[in-house]
Amino acid sequence: MPHIETLTLGPLETNCYILWQEDPRQVVVIDPGDDIQTLKSALKDRTVAGVLVTHAHFDHILGLPAIPGAPIYVHALDAEAMTDETVNCGPVKSASPYVAATDTVEEGSRITLAGMTFTVLHTPGHTRGSVCYQCGDDLFTGDTLFVGGCGRTDLPGGDWGQMRASLRRLMALHGLRVYPGHGESGVIA
Repeated sequence: MPHIETLTLGPLETNCYILWQEDPRQVVVIDPGDDIQTLKSALKDRTVAGVLVTHAHFDHILGLPAIPGAPIYVHALDAEAMTDETVNCGPVKSASPYVAATDTVEEGSRITLAGMTFTVLHTPGHTRGSVCYQCGDDLFTGDTLFVGGCGRTDLPGGDWGQMRASLRRLMALHGLRVYPGHGESGVIA
């Protein structure tokens, strides 16, 4: 079971997760939100084995400049949005530069980083390339699933029909701890 540190970053209060297995100096970052200084302070001298992006909206990726050189994973359908503020809904004159993904994932991909294995569940609806990352009994859902709700579907790439199908899929899972992109964590009963 990984150790999980939660940071709430940026004006949209995006949850960023820092995970490690046994060595707290080797970590994985999920959804580095819009607060480079806080993220740098939290990472200190840790080595980031990889960054997992649940979807490429600006509030989940603007912290990437704090993590130079780490591989960045995103679903292929959201890869373009990593550097396109029209698609990622970001500010045109962002204070932080947009950073491209180094690797793409798809449904069923398995990524092993810092001694932890993450399985990709493609859960479109919030964006075309929204994914959840499952690591053991932990599920990092980005904006697909919140405690008591889900992400918007009225932004570029959003689709309510796909979101409903993704939510039905996640509701069929049981006993997983959910770590959403915003708000409190919970358990799928």
